Amino acid sequence: MEVQTTQPASCSSSSTGYPRWVILEQYVKASNPMSCVTADAKTLAAATTSTGHRIHVSLGLANPPATSAVRVEIPDNGADHMRPRPMIIAAHKDSLLIQVNIHHVASYVATAVDHFVYNAGAAAADPPRPPSLTLLPPYNRGPLRDRYLDTDATGILRRGDNDMVTVAELHMVLVRNDKKVPEKKAAELFMFRSGEWSVRRPRIRPSGNGDGNGDDEIEELPQWWSTDVVIPAGDTTLCWVDLSRGILFCDVSEESPWLQYRPLPETPCFGGVSNRNLSITAGGEVRFVNVFPRCCCGGAGASECEQSHNAYTIHTWSLRMDDMAMEWVMDGMVDSTELWSLEAHKGLPCVPLDYPIVSMDEPRVICFMLCEDHHVKHGGDETLWLLIVDMRRKTIQSVSRYAGEDWLPGRALIPSGVSYYLNSHPTCSSNHGTSMGRGHTCQMDIEELRDDNSRNLMLQSSREPSLEPSVQAPEILAVLQEIPSYGLCRDDMLKAYSILSHGNGGRFRSLLGLPLNLRKDWLLVEIKGSDA
Repeated sequence: MEVQTTQPASCSSSSTGYPRWVILEQYVKASNPMSCVTADAKTLAAATTSTGHRIHVSLGLANPPATSAVRVEIPDNGADHMRPRPMIIAAHKDSLLIQVNIHHVASYVATAVDHFVYNAGAAAADPPRPPSLTLLPPYNRGPLRDRYLDTDATGILRRGDNDMVTVAELHMVLVRNDKKVPEKKAAELFMFRSGEWSVRRPRIRPSGNGDGNGDDEIEELPQWWSTDVVIPAGDTTLCWVDLSRGILFCDVSEESPWLQYRPLPETPCFGGVSNRNLSITAGGEVRFVNVFPRCCCGGAGASECEQSHNAYTIHTWSLRMDDMAMEWVMDGMVDSTELWSLEAHKGLPCVPLDYPIVSMDEPRVICFMLCEDHHVKHGGDETLWLLIVDMRRKTIQSVSRYAGEDWLPGRALIPSGVSYYLNSHPTCSSNHGTSMGRGHTCQMDIEELRDDNSRNLMLQSSREPSLEPSVQAPEILAVLQEIPSYGLCRDDMLKAYSILSHGNGGRFRSLLGLPLNLRKDWLLVEIKGSDA
């Protein structure tokens, strides 16, 4: 692995600029006056709830991997003593969809369920447009408890520069067209579009390249489908993702929308939202991340072997779309041994990374959580760390200690570009070292860590020269003799030798640290990355 010293890219804007993108905490805990969230007054927007109370929404923003948060409060509720219980449902471009459960302070029973769209405005426009907060029209869908939108199955789309917003919730219903046939599971879209709510029953298109006519329709979703996350793709398409099965693409701008099904790549599946995720970058690239345990032989599955205890592998895939054709291509692979050997990982627990989120700016950069207590049954350290990993360079760019309130499991982190629109001037990417407000991390620099005797080398740059001894000649010879057995063509073999010759022997050591049956795949991904 190449180990060099680099600094985060400096930003051409002033130090007071907002991040280009942020990681929002879904569960809003900022209504408490004692909360650690420091909201920025420039992000404040106000509206009126359905109960007639004034409500304020503002943002506390920080550069990833630090988390950002939304603050929601009812500033003057008088004798009513009303308190909001807000939650971020979805995000797209400059907008956030926020669900607010309003209840009396002495009761846990909701008196109203409101849905607001927070818009960051356009600080760079002429004239600048300030943030705004809009209450969506109410809808009648039975009792109050049925008026909550499903946080895992609802998405929002912001189209163009106008105020056109689409909200869509996908759920399954049992239908029977004939009493003689059994019920079947059908998809139903509950949508807010063109200022009103409606229900659509979309048809489902298989994963082939059909045009959606005649025999191309399938009647039911894959068995046991359960949506884990909804991702916007462009201005008109939402993607409902079951992280164990596949993706449903839907152009929600169509009057009679279709659902296009595409299975996820065939890769080991151990769990759901905690170790795999699907993201779409600002450039429109669909990326899938899978973290799975491996045994000492390199196969999928946890190992009881002490040498490979808690070992894991990270795979990344991109979805190539050419007209109607779609194909998954694996373009990244990092093994736990490569990360554990870095100086930046010294002092951190050697357990699998959790909750991957792909950077919206840099498709090969991923934010992770790390917590020993998530993987050790008894006596694990509860400290929660936030890491940025560069999958191409195989480095750890940044480590932060999470300093928010108790961690809530589930899909509790949402990537968003809402912060970008608050800038009155262009900002650059890769600005990981500066935060706006206090955020939800305790960011530590190297000088501070050198004073901490218990973790004195923990967060040194992952690209500083390694303290490991250099690779010995017999090790290099063993690799050179092994590569021809991989069945590579001549050009790929030459690329492999070139790749391994870099990094002062670190790449030889990385390859030798892998189980035998992982080495070929690792080298093929490296070759593919060198061609990109």
